[in-house]
Amino acid sequence: MISYPLKKPLAQSLYFHLRQDIESGHFPEHTRLPSKRTMAMDLDVSLSTVEQALDLLEQEGYVETRERKGVFVSEGNRRNRPENFQMHLLAPDEKKSDPDFPSSLWFKTMRLVMSRDQDYLMQTSPAWGSARLRNVIALYLHNSRHLQVHPDQIVIASGAQDLYVLLARMFAGEFHVAFEAPGYPAMRNIYASMSATLHPLPLDENGIQPDALQNSSAQFLQVSPFSSYPGGIVASASRRKRYLSWIAEKSGYLIEDDFNSEFFQNGPALQTLYAQDAQEKVIYINTFSKSLSSSLRLAYMVLPAHLQERYRKAAQGLACTVTMLDQYTLAEFIESGSFERLIARRRRKQKEKGPKAGK
Repeated sequence: MISYPLKKPLAQSLYFHLRQDIESGHFPEHTRLPSKRTMAMDLDVSLSTVEQALDLLEQEGYVETRERKGVFVSEGNRRNRPENFQMHLLAPDEKKSDPDFPSSLWFKTMRLVMSRDQDYLMQTSPAWGSARLRNVIALYLHNSRHLQVHPDQIVIASGAQDLYVLLARMFAGEFHVAFEAPGYPAMRNIYASMSATLHPLPLDENGIQPDALQNSSAQFLQVSPFSSYPGGIVASASRRKRYLSWIAEKSGYLIEDDFNSEFFQNGPALQTLYAQDAQEKVIYINTFSKSLSSSLRLAYMVLPAHLQERYRKAAQGLACTVTMLDQYTLAEFIESGSFERLIARRRRKQKEKGPKAGK
């Protein structure tokens, strides 16, 4: 006789109890279960309730029906589970606020976007990001850094680390990368995990040591010329020119990681390597994690125009890991002038504290 304390919905409850008895071994493999009518009578439920429960079990491979013989327990469903399982819930998430980030203004902007742009938000972003945010970033780069960038050269991602993965995918098999030592640990770890060949190059007070760069067999060079990690070294103008002349003779590209660009200098912004590049050999990376908040995982990459197709092949089948809501909110935040005002306020505070490197 079968006796289960069934709850509504009855079929789902019966399915759950039968599944537990199969997984625990109470009903061993190849055992014939009681007939549908017997179970219905024992449990005082309808025959259709029993049939629904058995159908669910059969769909999931717990039982199989043999014509004119009955329902039998399938192989491979035994589970070793603790008899007296008790769930121990995690402690609540830590409350942590960023006093420098105008969260109320960010959420106000988000509410505006949700109300106005809802027809665009409930979709998966293409791998390179939304057209709206890419347009806004192209205009921002033109106005703030004097970069001449077409929006279709821009790729959006949830942080620089995702962009490192994309770069490793783009140049798989030929990614021999020189970088400022010690360099950003996440970058080194990601490239190593993607089978890149790493060439750490020592720094002095002006940037990468010239002899080390000249003697490197790497084909790619990744630098943060205006704020190296972790020391915050600003490469001199002559070293920056040397980086560009070195990459011009290589088959690969210079990857300019400009992660701290909004805060490294007090006067007019110096020209990026991307802006000085006449050979279309520089890939530009920047992130909003430093300028906005580390909790907002938003970064972008600017590719030379001739690399767009290569990127699309490497990103085939992928979707952008930033939601359309976050992309549209950031676009509105920049267009409204809120981002520029936030940067100005943080620059003043940064000047008071002094420079500090960090990702």
